[in-house]
Amino acid sequence: MEKEQKFETKENPEQQLVRLLKEKRTEDPETKEFLDSWTREQEQMVEKSTDPEAPIQFNLRRARLYFEAGYVEEAFENFESARMQAWNEQRNELYQAIMKEMDELEDSIEKQK
Repeated sequence: MEKEQKFETKENPEQQLVRLLKEKRTEDPETKEFLDSWTREQEQMVEKSTDPEAPIQFNLRRARLYFEAGYVEEAFENFESARMQAWNEQRNELYQAIMKEMDELEDSIEKQK
């Protein structure tokens, strides 16, 4: 008797959101609601956090999520927000890391053209 193998893939909320954004786009009501819900949840976590970098890290997570889903313009808007927050808060090391990541992503986009 053959056993049927089932592999369950458990997606975390970010992975699920990326998949929905890729498959259904932001115009889809389910995707839009999930994105809004995820954003509200993340913003609440930032508000409760004692980490001064929490808002910057949130913008970076959102930027990476958008980039992975293929929303390049939205991704770079969030990277830019994170970069400016790091600059304004004089977090030079984080600022440099964000600049490097943005440059690498821009390079990868150019190579795909």
